[in-house]
Amino acid sequence: MNVDISKILKANGESLDFEIEKNITDIENYPDVCEFLSPVKVEGTVTNFEGEFLVEAKGSTTVVMNCSRCLKPTTVDVKFGIKENFSNTGKEETETFLGDTIDLTSIVGRSILIGLPMKVVCDEDCKGLCPICGKDLNEGDCECDTTYIDPRFESLRSLFKLDEEV
Repeated sequence: MNVDISKILKANGESLDFEIEKNITDIENYPDVCEFLSPVKVEGTVTNFEGEFLVEAKGSTTVVMNCSRCLKPTTVDVKFGIKENFSNTGKEETETFLGDTIDLTSIVGRSILIGLPMKVVCDEDCKGLCPICGKDLNEGDCECDTTYIDPRFESLRSLFKLDEEV
């Protein structure tokens, strides 16, 4: 995902608009993503500020992730923003580049990871999987006894009268 900045490399204060689109097939760096359904689209502006280049962009893509409750594949739209300084002089607190192109691949990858939701649910009413037999509870109830009480909390049970309404 390279941006050619040769037109503004020596022009202080000048800006350049760009649009990039790339298909991602290798999901190794995206641990919760099962598949990218659409190309990653990034559009933005690069501005030359006395040899430092400010990249401001917005991006989007669509991915498939598993539901956190029932593990069904779920489509997720991912939107992200980028605001990053680049320099070819090796200044601190800036990303570096060589030549007359800025490679946005790693910045876009990190931005996608930040834009991914922590938990994905296929439906707000998703019941998930039975913790004992693993049956999808959205398809119906199972016959498992889920009244198990952790033995460490068994002594607290005497504090409650189970037959009374609270």
